[in-house]
Amino acid sequence: MKKRRLIFYTVMGILGAVMISATAAAAYYAYVTDRTLNEVTSPEQAGILFSVYVSSEDPAQTLEDIKGYPVGISRYDTDRQEFIAEKLEEAAGEPAEFVKYKDGFSLMDSLKNQKNYGIIFNEALLESIQEEPGYEWTQEGIRKVGSFEWKQEISRPEEPGEEKTLENFLVYISGIDTYGDVSLRSRSDVNLLAAVNGRTRQITLVATPRDFYVEFSGTNGQKDKLTHAGIYGADASVDALEKLYGVNIDYYVKMNFSGFMDIIDALGGVEVYSEYDFTVENVKHYKKGYNQLNGIEALAFARERKSFAQGDYQRAAHQMEVIRGVLKKCSSPAILGNYAEVMEGVGDCFETNMSKSQIRYLAGRQILSNKEWSVESYTVRGEDSSELTYSMPGRKLYVILPDPDSVSRAAAMLNKTAGL
Repeated sequence: MKKRRLIFYTVMGILGAVMISATAAAAYYAYVTDRTLNEVTSPEQAGILFSVYVSSEDPAQTLEDIKGYPVGISRYDTDRQEFIAEKLEEAAGEPAEFVKYKDGFSLMDSLKNQKNYGIIFNEALLESIQEEPGYEWTQEGIRKVGSFEWKQEISRPEEPGEEKTLENFLVYISGIDTYGDVSLRSRSDVNLLAAVNGRTRQITLVATPRDFYVEFSGTNGQKDKLTHAGIYGADASVDALEKLYGVNIDYYVKMNFSGFMDIIDALGGVEVYSEYDFTVENVKHYKKGYNQLNGIEALAFARERKSFAQGDYQRAAHQMEVIRGVLKKCSSPAILGNYAEVMEGVGDCFETNMSKSQIRYLAGRQILSNKEWSVESYTVRGEDSSELTYSMPGRKLYVILPDPDSVSRAAAMLNKTAGL
């Protein structure tokens, strides 16, 4: 099942039981909470997963089997060539001979129907290649013989002096398209900005389509799809959105889908509203109106786009609906009965640069106030186009050119709610 999507209100709602330490079960909840907060607020490393591929017709089955093979590598990965060379030599027992290519397309082309030859490919870009017309053959025509992870040390969020600065703030919610280790860099296929006003209990959610054509630091002025910014880390995605909307983003929340389904299931499912009747094959038929969904059904609902003429725009609307469902459930007593299971799911699939004390402060406000939040949502629009991209040069890709009026409206909504 392909990956994609969500979620912010897992932040306040799910972590909203942090202040439950004021109850009779204080010791138990405090222990579970601190354990999870240590995981989600102190990521020590960010990783890039590199894999070695051969043609499906090649006899090689393991890294050891490619001993003596020339190995293709993209020029975008040559700055990590020394690391890659060390890993290949460890596995094959001898130094590798590298052949450099200008981009991922020419790198993949070099492998087609060629035996006794391998390529190094950044896993975060593989699905982007496979989605392109003319490259469907890569879904069955290549075979992975091994992988290794490059890691970069990252700093832990500092504890602020005063939590009152969290009265109003702007947070970026990134849904990455991976299962497993959330620290692995990947495409960011959900890109939400949430303006939070703690005084008025208002939240404004702005969804930016994954294919928006944007700029961010480190690309030498070249533009790229917003989803590709995630390959360079959460900071690159934040930078892209700050440039697009002219705002300052205070925090980010990154989430993948390994734990998302478990979280929804631990909550006892969520209720979401669908504007249409549609079916996701092998998962569920969704009726027009309210649907009670378990984890896998909620994920499929948030991912689906091919069933709708509006495509990505309708998918963004579904993401907002799932957020509403999670928010409602997390604001109810239902979360307390399955607190440990929910927190376990959060620790596995969730990462943020908020500090522990900031999360405790936000969660405390939610529990003590016991008031619902009003949620306003908006999806920015643009014009379909084909353009060259920074991450995948060599051919034009489908992108969305941002509509200036739509972007301005979104920025005004964010600024109004957060008081920026």
